[in-house]
Amino acid sequence: MNMTKTLAIEPKKQETKDKILEAAQQVFATYSYNSAGIRMISELAGVDHPLIKYYFGSKADLFREVISRMRMQRTELQKNWLTSVRGMGPTRGFSLFLDYVLEDYRKRPGLLHLVSLNFRQADQKKQTPGFDLIEDFVQTEIVNIKESLGIDVPEHEAEMWVRTLVLTKISFLGGSSNHAKMMGMDPKSIVYFNWVKEAILFNFLPSLKLMIQRSSSSEKKE
Repeated sequence: MNMTKTLAIEPKKQETKDKILEAAQQVFATYSYNSAGIRMISELAGVDHPLIKYYFGSKADLFREVISRMRMQRTELQKNWLTSVRGMGPTRGFSLFLDYVLEDYRKRPGLLHLVSLNFRQADQKKQTPGFDLIEDFVQTEIVNIKESLGIDVPEHEAEMWVRTLVLTKISFLGGSSNHAKMMGMDPKSIVYFNWVKEAILFNFLPSLKLMIQRSSSSEKKE
């Protein structure tokens, strides 16, 4: 076998796979799994649709690959955000954390759109392939934020606060086109992003402060 020729082919294969993945991310962030089609992805990637089966096996396998790659990047970023705000007061720390969330969404909106679109599929008799990865992504976000709080409050209260925060964020950002449209805003505008931040701070900051205050009082009594 001509090794020079083989080595020249490999980058071409990787380039094709990358094109397919990039196109798939765009399609799955625009359409639910059941509405998205392999031909949509192949046309956007500029490749013959049989190549998707060749490289990824099936639409379900490709969908799982897209979710895995997107959530891995997001999880690592979130860990860094939580570390950077640790030790700050609730007002400054929570505000800065939301800035990180919104800036990342502005650059990479696809994951939250994908999650929002496919949440609606969960009640069907045949579950969406990869829905377990979506569930795991949401649960990982909840666990990471809850652990970062580091406050002594009942477990169910911390769980309820964080879960509601995460699902609110997914709703407002993952479903931004609908929410913004109802308020006459551009979903990609700073005006909408500011509204989302203000709404979350208004609804969640007071209860966060209260939990921290109760935790501090409990520690002093001990």
